[in-house]
Amino acid sequence: MKIAMPAKNGQVNQHFGTTQEFAIVDLENKKVKETKILSNDGLQHNHGGIAYMLKAENIDTIICGGIGGHMIQALQQIGIKVVNGASGSLEAVAEAYATGTLVTRPTQCSCGGNHHH
Repeated sequence: MKIAMPAKNGQVNQHFGTTQEFAIVDLENKKVKETKILSNDGLQHNHGGIAYMLKAENIDTIICGGIGGHMIQALQQIGIKVVNGASGSLEAVAEAYATGTLVTRPTQCSCGGNHHH
């Protein structure tokens, strides 16, 4: 199974749209087999660009914190499952998902593209 998570300092980035990198995680036997970092530079808030970049990596599932409805739709339309409301370290979140113990608080970003950086 291959998942992706927006990453920031080894943690799940809580704002999908502003992430500058994704952790691409290969899971095998409910453990992290390999992790690579994929730059998202220049694609922040580009729904189609992000979706197709991740699809090219053969991602099955996105695990994230907050995410907007348009981004959820873009990912789902190309067959990527979205699990939102996650937080914590990348490895812990990935392994919790693999074992079915990931606790989430599903939420959508309602910023409407108005971000305060």
